[in-house]
Amino acid sequence: MSTEIHEPIKVGVIFERGTVRPAWFIWNGRRHDVQEVTQRWQTKEGATTLLHLGVSDGPSVFELTFNQHTLVWRLASVEADGDK
Repeated sequence: MSTEIHEPIKVGVIFERGTVRPAWFIWNGRRHDVQEVTQRWQTKEGATTLLHLGVSDGPSVFELTFNQHTLVWRLASVEADGDK
């Protein structure tokens, strides 16, 4: 089961062939190294486009969002290995 978070986070990204790939992010003072991008989609919030990325650090899956207007990354949700 997924837990909603919706907190701003710091994200280190790599730009590859026109796409953004998160390499790591910091949440609650802990660095999470992204091992895999599992999903990628976009939604609209008014006139703003939000980029959504499902990422995994191994034991957990996270949904990160990037607001392309404000340039703010947020952790939307987390699903820990024990939550499945």
